[in-house]
Amino acid sequence: MDAVPYLVRIVQVLIMVGLPVGLWLWVRRRLGAPWGLIGAGMLTFVLSQVVHLPLNWALGLLGEERGVALWPVPWMALVVGLSAGICEEGARYVVLRFWRREARSWRDGVAFGAGHGGIEALLLGLVVLFAFVQMIALRRMDLEGMGLSGEMLEQVQAQIETYWSVPWYLPLLGGLERAFALAIQIGLTLLVVRSLTSSNLGWLALAVLAHTLVDALAVGLMKAGWSIPAIEGVVFLLALAAVIFVVTARREEVAASDVSRETMGHPPGGAEGALN
Repeated sequence: MDAVPYLVRIVQVLIMVGLPVGLWLWVRRRLGAPWGLIGAGMLTFVLSQVVHLPLNWALGLLGEERGVALWPVPWMALVVGLSAGICEEGARYVVLRFWRREARSWRDGVAFGAGHGGIEALLLGLVVLFAFVQMIALRRMDLEGMGLSGEMLEQVQAQIETYWSVPWYLPLLGGLERAFALAIQIGLTLLVVRSLTSSNLGWLALAVLAHTLVDALAVGLMKAGWSIPAIEGVVFLLALAAVIFVVTARREEVAASDVSRETMGHPPGGAEGALN
């Protein structure tokens, strides 16, 4: 029995589960962020889905295709992106604005974003793990001995065959996609934090639009027939842009802190000279 299909799925699960846990530990130990802020990010993602999933069902994007799902691809993809952007960025803003009011620094934004994006990756990783274990069990079972026959037996056998015949690189790309999404989620969180520190809702609007762009591109390109590796390549470029923004935001905060210290150390108006 070929071990590759097993190995790539194990690696996929390790990425999807291990990466967020490792990031949370790094944020806690290296940055000194409180677990409560990471947990608030996790809770925010879950709460956003309480609105997001029913909204998508109402729009016809979940379940049997209807409503928006039947629109032309560009418009459908745009609605998919806006649905995610408004729900997730809106939830982030509300929680940071009215609950975690102390979270206004770069460190706080990274911790909150790591919680938000990390719990999404971990939950999806557990789903992947469950499917993996289930398919291993089904592959070894005597389906006819379980009472399956006719059309039902053919459907289950087809599902098993489809699962194990997937190209080896697709599960790995699925794991890497969660890493890309995690970087994007941290970048989006910092945009929301900036909207609060600057009292400028334009940054929140930018977060919603950026989130919309990411999801709309992924859905639109898939519907347009792009290959999964090509789509993941686009997502990687978006994640790279998010990483650049995160690093730049950190440098800006450090520079502003240095200027503030220098200003405090050298009072304006010649105060130093007056004391001599």
